[in-house]
Amino acid sequence: MRRKLIEVALHQYSLHGYHGATMRKIADEVGIKPASIYFFFENKEELFIAAFEQLLQAHFQAMQTVLAENEDHPVEEIFSKMLHGIASHHTGDMQGTIAFISLVTSPIPEIDSYLKKYMLKFNNWLIDSLQTLIKQDYPTISDQEVDRIIKQYVLIGNGVFWGINLYEGESFKEQVELADSLIQSLFIGLDKKEKETIS
Repeated sequence: MRRKLIEVALHQYSLHGYHGATMRKIADEVGIKPASIYFFFENKEELFIAAFEQLLQAHFQAMQTVLAENEDHPVEEIFSKMLHGIASHHTGDMQGTIAFISLVTSPIPEIDSYLKKYMLKFNNWLIDSLQTLIKQDYPTISDQEVDRIIKQYVLIGNGVFWGINLYEGESFKEQVELADSLIQSLFIGLDKKEKETIS
């Protein structure tokens, strides 16, 4: 029942936003009385955090899968695949994406600290996962440059995510390709610097 409540809550968030997704609407869709929700969640905020956590975990797992499937490829291709992975993950679950946008822009104070913790965890995972792969292809790169590349990727990836809400169809595909070309330009710069360092 807990899982069903989270799924329905996400559906309601995608339809009505955080404030419009009342406990009554969630209960009605599940087919229970509103008071029954409180057997599983102490309040609306706790249900909100559980739903938000599920969305973030799904994103994290999707990125882990993309990396695992491509870790033997050149590093610039890995970054490209991960960028396209963001796009396909979120366009493949528009209900979850719309719910995420409604939740991340909600007035719940806990969400800000939760999101910051998640982004720190995600960035640390990217650094841990990609640092060795980047250094294999660019042996002279410094740790600071690795950190910069990953932060630039996160910034570009965030732009792709928010673009899902602004662009559709071919316009969105064009935005993803433009974002990918920005990623590739970072590696063109690294290639040039690597050659200069070696020569």
